Formats: sequence, C-alpha cells, structure tokens
Amino acid sequence: MRARISRMIAVTALVAVLMFAFVISAAAMDDTYRFDDLGMSIKLPKSYYVITRETPRGDEVFTEVGLDYDETMTAFHNAGIYLRAYDPEKVFQISMTVTENENTDSVNNYSDLTAAERIAIADTMQSDASVSKVVEVKHNGNIFFDSERSAEIDGKTVYFNQSSTVINGMQIDLTLQKSEEEIAPDEAKALTNAANSLSFNNIKRNTGAVFDWWRLLLWIGILAAISIAVSVIYKHRDNSKKQKLEARRSRRRTADDEGDTEEPAVTPEQPENFEESLGYRDEEEFKQRSEADEMAGYDISVRERDPSKGVSFFEDEGESIDDGTDYFDTYFNEPTGKRTVFQRMASAVSAYFQYAVNHIGYFFKNLFRSIFGRDGKK
Repeated sequence: MRARISRMIAVTALVAVLMFAFVISAAAMDDTYRFDDLGMSIKLPKSYYVITRETPRGDEVFTEVGLDYDETMTAFHNAGIYLRAYDPEKVFQISMTVTENENTDSVNNYSDLTAAERIAIADTMQSDASVSKVVEVKHNGNIFFDSERSAEIDGKTVYFNQSSTVINGMQIDLTLQKSEEEIAPDEAKALTNAANSLSFNNIKRNTGAVFDWWRLLLWIGILAAISIAVSVIYKHRDNSKKQKLEARRSRRRTADDEGDTEEPAVTPEQPENFEESLGYRDEEEFKQRSEADEMAGYDISVRERDPSKGVSFFEDEGESIDDGTDYFDTYFNEPTGKRTVFQRMASAVSAYFQYAVNHIGYFFKNLFRSIFGRDGKK
C-alpha cells in the first residue's frame, strides 16, 4: 500500500514538473509589450516584427518591413496606433489602436452595459455595408465585438478582422489586415490570441447603474443550498431525539401497565439527581436538550431554579410530540421574556456552528480510523 502511494506521489510530481516546464517554455515564446501611460500590456510571438511608438530610430525592424521611421511615427500618432506587428512571412499585420473621447468615457466599459445596449452597438456596426459579420465574444474576461469586413484600396481587395472593446474609457481596436487573399482560420487565431493576451493594471468598473444579477442569483443559490443542508441535518437530529423520547414514553406506559413489582431504584434516602428527576438518562442528554431549549427561546435558568418544571411532561401522557412544540409547552409554564430576537438568533447561529464543527470533527475522526484503524496503523 505504501509503495503504491509512493508511486502515485512520484507520478504526480513528474506531471507537475512537466506542466511547469511547458508553461515556462510557452511563455518564453512570447514578448510582452507594456504601455504604462495606458495601464495595459499585450503579448505577441517573438518571431513577429513589432513596431511601437517607443521603437527607436534606426532599429532594424524598419528595414525588415520596408518602412520609414518618420512616416511611420507620424501615421501612428495621427491614427492613434500604438503597435503594429507583422508575421514572419509578412503575409498579414496586426495593429493596435487606442482612442479616447466623450463617447468612450461615458461608456467606460462594455462589461458595464446591459445586454440590450450591447445588442444596439452590434446592430450599429452591422449597419455598415462593408461589414459582413459581428459577434459579441469574451477575450480574457473582457467583452469584445469581433467583426469581419473588406475594402478596395489602391485597386486591391484588403480583408480585415477586428476585435474591438471599450475598457477604462478607452476604445481598443485590434485589427488583422491581409491583402488580396481572405484571412485563413490559423491567421484569424493570431488575432484571437492577441486579444486574449491583453492585460490591464486596473479595470475600473462603473457598477452604479448596472447590477450584477448573475452574482446575486449565485449567492442566493449558495445560501439556499446551505439552508437546505442545515434544515435536513437538524430535521434528522430532531427526529432522532423524538424517537428516543417516544421510546422512553412507551417504556413508561409498558411499565405502568405491567405494574412495578421491583424495588424502586431511588429511595427517599437516595434522592434522584437533577437530571434523573427530569427523566434523562445522563448529563449529556440533559445538556443537549438544554441547548435546544435555549434555541427555542426559553430561559433555561427557570429549570435550574425549579426542577419540577420539567416533571409535568413525563406525567402528562396525553400530550403529543409530533411537531416538537408540546415538549416546550409542558416543559415550562411560559416562555421567557428576557431574551431578545437578536439573542435568540445569536444562540441559533452559535448552535449551528458548534453542530457543524462537531460533525466535521466526527467525519475526519472516522475517516482516520477507517484508513489507519483504531490503533493508528494500516
């Protein structure tokens, strides 16, 4: 058994090492481009030829892609371009454009909009005759609109795939451009990977006018499940106690019918203790019922002052304990008025918590015994 466990641990460790190595090697295949003034970054493959606004004059990338430094920087600033990347074969290029204006500032984040508002945006984009497809998607948890279009430029058909979003009041457009041939699925995947790699230092959500109903429903579901579980546990616990009480009453009725011919177990010279005078087998059972009494809102100090308060239940055989309420009605003459509703709620929460802790402890204790045996050995 120990050898088997050792093999499992060794295999798990080996898989973890391989997965770690895979993640490290995959991360090493990308370069991260940071834009501190925008509070964001993007990752692109190392094999790409990448130009940003920070690329220095004389960098060999301009020679590789055949661009002039001054013309490129002027075009970048005029069009709001912060990055442009070319694949190794220079078949397509990916540009990242960031713009800010009153409209983007009022929207703030696409994630803040309602479903109806996002549908209206998609319809507006689709109204452009050159756009053939608009789809709302999520990239790295952020909402984007992916679109496809084509245009005639200098006598050539140019195809565009674009992923657009608004985050922190900035409109970010990632555009994949290819001339003369339609964009292949693996090329479109390059744009998706770029959108998924977008990362932000801090996304400021405007939740004032938008309420996250899904999160509310999730919490309601969790609380409902917890409530049902607690109710089932306590129902089982109460049924068990009711069965014990009914069994004790049945034994008392049987004893009364047959007649008591034996010597009384308790003589006047040997008075019953407090728990026995109430009909309990031991102090533990008495303690459990005390906790239940306190949760029900009764002042247990009444019983401590006057033990006779508890005798009436066992003498009155006509009462029912089907719902558990008659037990409390006959146990005390009247409920206490000293404990407020908040005190009762606090007592109930405390009792639930203690009950859960005890059962969790029993579970792990029994689990330990089932695995290692009572002597702690397999």
